[in-house]
Amino acid sequence: MGNFLEETEAGREIAQKYLERGRKEGLKQQFEQGYKQSLVRSMRLVLQTRFGDFPGLDELAAALVAADHDANLVRVFNGVPLDQLQQP
Repeated sequence: MGNFLEETEAGREIAQKYLERGRKEGLKQQFEQGYKQSLVRSMRLVLQTRFGDFPGLDELAAALVAADHDANLVRVFNGVPLDQLQQP
């Protein structure tokens, strides 16, 4: 025996409403995750261009983005040395 609400118009409307809400939330989360990943990739590229490849490049890029992407990007462009960027 199934859920009797599934067999009613009101039940189907409720299910449709929550299905649409779930899809929108999922799309929003995917967008936010993709946006964050693009910020990390761009920070990595800027760091790599300035300092070359170095151990911990990916981790540093992620940490700088998580702390404050814009402010840390300005720091890199303003010539802050790598050892200072690596300090927490």
